[in-house]
Amino acid sequence: MSCEECPLQAQPYKRREGRVHSAYKLTVQVKCILSDVSSQVEVLTGPDKGKQGIIKQVIQERNWVIVEGMNCHLRMVGRSKDFPGVCIKSEAPLLVTNQVSLVDPSDLQSTPVEWRYTDAGEKVRVSVRSGRIIPVPVMAGETIDYKTKASYKDSEKDTLASNVSEITFAPKLKTFEMDIMEEFGIKEERIPAHTFWY
Repeated sequence: MSCEECPLQAQPYKRREGRVHSAYKLTVQVKCILSDVSSQVEVLTGPDKGKQGIIKQVIQERNWVIVEGMNCHLRMVGRSKDFPGVCIKSEAPLLVTNQVSLVDPSDLQSTPVEWRYTDAGEKVRVSVRSGRIIPVPVMAGETIDYKTKASYKDSEKDTLASNVSEITFAPKLKTFEMDIMEEFGIKEERIPAHTFWY
């Protein structure tokens, strides 16, 4: 599915009578994010329209990307009675759906992109315009714990795979309270009062 066909665009909220309400709802569909960290994108809106940059951060929950050096604004930090504060420049997030577009590495032009599978079964990003594969950057696989999955070494505080797959819960037809009472040998001798549904 290409980004143009994506149902992620903001749609007006309709009431029962068919009137359009002023509030807009945005359906988040994280599957649609085709941009990874260190991918090259072109900005489609704002003062930096037409400029290309590298993605610095992806915020999947909001469908945002932060592009290095693009969509910047100035803000004051540390202002108090005695200190005037410091003016810093920071990048504002851009929407993946309609504010940025991936750049095709073959001709360095923005292009719509979709996920496809190769003959080997590998999932790849493909430029709709040229049909060429846009490789996923190596930095997209980096996390706080490791640069590549192969280079990660288990430490003593890591949970082993055997411990994760071990089944420790035995389901019973009892409530939590009944289970605790059986575990500690508590016997309930009180008779509950009658309850009526009407």
